[in-house]
Amino acid sequence: MVESVALPKRLVLSMARRSVDLGHARSPRYRRWRGRLLHPSEEAFMFFRDEGPVPETLRRLARALSQAGLPHVFIGATALKAYGLRRTTEDVDVCMRAADLERFRSELVGSTYLPVQGRSRRFYDPQTQVTIDVLIAGEIAGRREKQAAVRFPDPSESQVIEQIPVPSLARLIELKLVTWRLQDWADVVVLIRANNLDEQFAERLDPVVRLAYLQCYDQKVEEDRYNPEIDDLPAEEPGAGAGPA
Repeated sequence: MVESVALPKRLVLSMARRSVDLGHARSPRYRRWRGRLLHPSEEAFMFFRDEGPVPETLRRLARALSQAGLPHVFIGATALKAYGLRRTTEDVDVCMRAADLERFRSELVGSTYLPVQGRSRRFYDPQTQVTIDVLIAGEIAGRREKQAAVRFPDPSESQVIEQIPVPSLARLIELKLVTWRLQDWADVVVLIRANNLDEQFAERLDPVVRLAYLQCYDQKVEEDRYNPEIDDLPAEEPGAGAGPA
């Protein structure tokens, strides 16, 4: 049984009859946090301390899904953080099976979360004003016109890092590469560096993304070669460091 959430009684009574209209935005521009309006820069600072609306939404959602017996695996910024890449995000991304999404709708939407108008798999946490995007395990990930091999992970594939189920590093990198977006490929470069990956790691990936991975690896090598912190080191004097003749 899911732990009850302390929402205002009037809101609880109306939640089942309404949805949230966010227009084209993923989340409200300014969120109200514990009775006060948060500026985005303040929220970003809180995020890096694991505080504020998004981290709380993640913890609440993980607890609610576990208590309801709904298998799940978090992707997006949550998974990036587990592997050493921390960056702010406006929402929470989670994968679950199609049947479990229906259970999520019937058991938690209307009592704990709200549907978002025009987005059948996007939901809204009224306590934190953060949206939750649900991806379906087994569906094609990324750009479908380019590939059909890499799919969103099944919860059974997850591994728990800091009490949060996330995909393996290889699966996360595959999900990033199949978007064919520069920002996601830049994330892969950072993941390669943070996890000390080498060229052989490509063999653990689906063939459809191996070349893309190697391009990211080459980019990492180039960045390290021209790292300003390295280039600005004073040149070693001739013969410096040599032992006595």
